[in-house]
Amino acid sequence: MSIVSVYYEKASLPRDARNAPDLRTALRAYTAGRLLHVANVCGTVDEDDYRKEYGLIHKRYANTLTIITEAVQDVEYLTKSLITWIREDYENAMTGAQKDSAGMCATELLMIVDKFMESGPDTDVQED
Repeated sequence: MSIVSVYYEKASLPRDARNAPDLRTALRAYTAGRLLHVANVCGTVDEDDYRKEYGLIHKRYANTLTIITEAVQDVEYLTKSLITWIREDYENAMTGAQKDSAGMCATELLMIVDKFMESGPDTDVQED
């Protein structure tokens, strides 16, 4: 079963990301509205190891996306690369929090990239 099929029904994008005019703006909105929000909420829960780890992983992905959106010209290419790296995180996850965080983030990023791709569906970012 692919990441997308497992997490697609659970995935949703913040309104600002869905309604953004371009990929870079959508990724910025996703970083602020989803990744950092989840990281902040989960970071306040000391007694739940799963949520704490889930939030830390979201924070790591947020930091990476910030670098991509603020310091890189070819946002689409590096976002697709990030999706590939997150899929590797998913496949090599050693805890439920690692697997769920990677699965959810990869699926949501695929949803964003698919919405803003210039040339239609991409064969480089396989959906398993």
